[in-house]
Amino acid sequence: MERELIAAAVDEIDDIFYILTPEREFREWNERLPSITGYTDDEIDSMVLTAMFSGDDETAIDDAVERAVEERDRVGVQANLETKTGREIPYEFSAAPLEEDGELRAVMGIGRDITERLQNERRLREMAEEIRNLSMPVVEIWDGVVLSTVVGSLDTQKAEQLTEDLLDEIVETEAAVALIDITGVMTLDTATAQHLIDTVNAVNLLGANVILTGISPEIAQTLVQLGVKLSDVETQASLMEGLRVALTWQGVSFE
Repeated sequence: MERELIAAAVDEIDDIFYILTPEREFREWNERLPSITGYTDDEIDSMVLTAMFSGDDETAIDDAVERAVEERDRVGVQANLETKTGREIPYEFSAAPLEEDGELRAVMGIGRDITERLQNERRLREMAEEIRNLSMPVVEIWDGVVLSTVVGSLDTQKAEQLTEDLLDEIVETEAAVALIDITGVMTLDTATAQHLIDTVNAVNLLGANVILTGISPEIAQTLVQLGVKLSDVETQASLMEGLRVALTWQGVSFE
């Protein structure tokens, strides 16, 4: 009864789960494996794991299992799973040895579909490239995420306009996250630093979170020397990483 309950629970997970003999042959697997690959249980029963991959991916999977067997350690690898119809699906696999009394009995494997993660990573890169070419100072780049870029010097007049445009965009879009990118700021003085802090405080008053990106080592050192504290502000070195954090806050997965 206990074994049946465990098997039923394993069948309910979204990941592929399987147990291999040390010779790479399938011994046990959940329903997800035939469902995804298109192979029947009888076909899987007569296959080895590497038959579901080709080229470099086949080699990578074989090496991962070999390491799990020889080094008795958990090993991870990314590879394209090849279905019976020839469709390739990006997966992240892990292999772990199953031992009893110090003797290797089997290898447990788990495979997770990472299609969505890779799509999000690609879209993130595309967004970063698109943003670099934007002439608009403030723009909504994702549902609930707005971006403001600062280029060159930031005097009082520009700072007031930046803050006004950013706050208007947050109210209009009901944004929860505001990215402020200062990659284009070459120097930072006391007045500029205060303008940034004022903008951050204004955004916070509207209930939005701020991510400050593009802080170079030189500017970071200047902020420290000026006594400007950003402990309450999320900071990232690059716009790319700032986008990743913002989208993660909005529920986009990169794991």
